Amino acid sequence: MENQPNQKVLQASETIWDYLKVGMPLQKVDGMLIFCSNDLRVAEYAADLYHHGYAPWICSSGGVGRLTYDLYHKPEADAFADVLRSRSVPETAILIENQATNTAENIFFTQRILKQNHKNPASLLVLQKPYMERRTLAALIQYWPEMPVITASPPIPFKTYPFPGFSREELIHVLVGDFQRIQLYAERGWQAPQQIPPDVWEAYQFLIQNGYTRQLADPSSPPAVPLV
Repeated sequence: MENQPNQKVLQASETIWDYLKVGMPLQKVDGMLIFCSNDLRVAEYAADLYHHGYAPWICSSGGVGRLTYDLYHKPEADAFADVLRSRSVPETAILIENQATNTAENIFFTQRILKQNHKNPASLLVLQKPYMERRTLAALIQYWPEMPVITASPPIPFKTYPFPGFSREELIHVLVGDFQRIQLYAERGWQAPQQIPPDVWEAYQFLIQNGYTRQLADPSSPPAVPLV
């Protein structure tokens, strides 16, 4: 049975959520990318944005990730493309990159797909889950610094984000793991460094102390000093 997080845990989790969600304003661009995941609502949002004229095409990128191995029984990008088609995005506006297993590969393999399809965008809208916005932006700055990008996500708040198969308890574990990666991956040169406010760092440490460690990239050695 799922543990019910207490109010202090929920407050700390929402602090991390708000930090990880960058909240860049939307504007029309030359193309839209989806870095796929376990949340098909991102594909639904992409379809809505397409129909509102934000971009003339969508490239979904993702192979099989740590949260989708048993979920779709196909690469993430193919599952997301199915949603786009179900939302009346025409086949001619859909590109698929279905090999990437991490954010860096999302970028590199998508660049290859765009080149193969003679796409040369001058600006991009990159969609993710809300709590993956900052990590995605940090990777884009590191690996595609010349490309003007907007990172965005469906407008779903922390309190109502859980969905069938992904509980609030699991969400908090994932938030802690993704926050750790903000610092850890910057130290390893995989993402651009991000400033971490003291209250966000304190929230992370509080959740670690309360056992939310299941999705840590390195459970034996959480980063000890925040980037400020």
